[in-house]
Amino acid sequence: MREFLLRALKARTTPDFSIDNLEEAGKMHIVARCISNALWVAKGIREDTIMHVNLEGPKFPPKTISFYGEKMRGMKGFAFDEKGIAQFIKLALEKGQDLKLNEDLEVYQGIIVSKKSFESIVKEKSQYMQLIYLHKRGQDIRKFKFKDNILFIFGDFIGIPRKTEYLLERLNAEKVSLGKVDYHASQCITIVQNELDRRYYI
Repeated sequence: MREFLLRALKARTTPDFSIDNLEEAGKMHIVARCISNALWVAKGIREDTIMHVNLEGPKFPPKTISFYGEKMRGMKGFAFDEKGIAQFIKLALEKGQDLKLNEDLEVYQGIIVSKKSFESIVKEKSQYMQLIYLHKRGQDIRKFKFKDNILFIFGDFIGIPRKTEYLLERLNAEKVSLGKVDYHASQCITIVQNELDRRYYI
């Protein structure tokens, strides 16, 4: 299983934002683009992928929304664009407003919102998954040996705070590099998916 965890430090955690102005919602268009690139391919949705977006902006952080490709059946062409995906984010934030810490709620088929922090998710996943931190100074992805169950960790345009990097080091997260060029978060997902596709499906 491939899982991705995006930490979006400025993305809003309440549904009071405009679908027509996602940038003002803490760069929510970046979040939507990452979800799209992780899950949608030409002929449908990747059933081998789960996308988690950890939102930490105003007003009630943290909120994490998880998209389970295997369960999102019947949505092949649905919500492929940024505004369509943002509608699901908005729905999740609306229905999850009253969640208590560590509670979760399925708001649509295969879409779960939770009141979980980035740190708690990483600690939980570290018990049974290979943690990969996408970092420019990591090992070249083309030479790296992946296991069967992987969690790819990355930040948005702000990046991952140093304090969080210390946590990842304690949890033995391995650094993997996509090369010398700095890519957008959504592009990083596409590169990772392509690399794994070429290994396992070609």
